[in-house]
Amino acid sequence: MLPDRAAAVPVPAADCQHVPVDVWQELTAEQYAVMVNATEEAYLSGVIYDHNFHTNAVPTGTGLVAPPISEEMVRFLIPRFADVVADLIERGWIEIREPHDGEWNSAGPMTDEEVAAALADPDTWLWHEQRANRLIMLMTTSTWDDMAKRS
Repeated sequence: MLPDRAAAVPVPAADCQHVPVDVWQELTAEQYAVMVNATEEAYLSGVIYDHNFHTNAVPTGTGLVAPPISEEMVRFLIPRFADVVADLIERGWIEIREPHDGEWNSAGPMTDEEVAAALADPDTWLWHEQRANRLIMLMTTSTWDDMAKRS
């Protein structure tokens, strides 16, 4: 189970020797959404929707419910989340791949150019009910896994 989020505080760079007391608590809301999806080996197309849930959900009689997020709003948020994902990749905390069969190991690591193109493509981030989706998976790296264990 993932810990609850606290106030957003920037995370030290990957080369920093400081290990936060609780690395999850140090993440911004956007980083948190990405890292939750990475630990679940999920798709980038769910990240912005999960962020909407984690930041806007309100209690109801049966649980939490978030207001729907429009495609226009998702498109508006894509550049911000693309930057967050690129930063987390650069830190060595996550990796993304594009397996066409849903199996992480069936796709090799993406080149820098492929990563940039995937992050800039709105179809990476949008979930389409009526047509095929671009399925870019993300996963944590051993660097993140080790940091999370120590915190």
